Amino acid sequence: MTRTSTKAAAEAALRELPSVVGAYVREDIFGHPREVHILVTPGPTPRELARDIRDLLEERLGVPVDQRVISIAQLACSPVEALPTSQLDQVDAVEAASGSGEPRLRLAGLDVEAGGGRVSVAARMQLGRDEHIGWGAEVETDAGRLRAGAAAIAQAITLALGEAGRLELEAVSIVEAFGQPYGLVCTHAVSPRLGRHPLALFGAHPLRPDPVEAGAYAALKSANRIVAMLLRNGRPPRRPRGR
Repeated sequence: MTRTSTKAAAEAALRELPSVVGAYVREDIFGHPREVHILVTPGPTPRELARDIRDLLEERLGVPVDQRVISIAQLACSPVEALPTSQLDQVDAVEAASGSGEPRLRLAGLDVEAGGGRVSVAARMQLGRDEHIGWGAEVETDAGRLRAGAAAIAQAITLALGEAGRLELEAVSIVEAFGQPYGLVCTHAVSPRLGRHPLALFGAHPLRPDPVEAGAYAALKSANRIVAMLLRNGRPPRRPRGR
């Protein structure tokens, strides 16, 4: 079968949509869309938007597109999501301490070392009193720092989940939106509770001031809800209170 690239045409078509501020497409061996990552403004319902994107791509490209390969991240519309990373750490810590007793992971810190054209990242995640450390190493570029931060978070979360599941880093990308760069991260959640196929997840965070932090926070945003569910379901059921 002749390979015909659809990447450029697909990304151009996606950027025509009024709510889309960034698009990144990866192709399969035949040149068809294998992954479609979209960054959108607050407002559109992701499920409905994914159907519109699928229909648009199939019409423009003339090839079938599986809706499950479409990942959508929305820009922050709440004050918590928009906080700088140092303040976001504090918010997470407060919520973890004052929550309903459900298990909650939080980022305790990022340790970064750079030298010889490479960057290494250690992400320290806390679950209760336990600390789990994930590692990531890449070439010292913006894209490399972004990926290293995301990889460290994915590994730390996997260690924290234990037998409940794992988080795999699939792809990262840098896109421009509203005059500034954003780091986009796609992860895959794998667990017996999620069925036989990995669940694609997606997160975005401003690239500045540090792509390492952007990768880490984008990875956290992608997995936040599903990780909480896996941790919650991994605990023994509560006994009913006596009356």
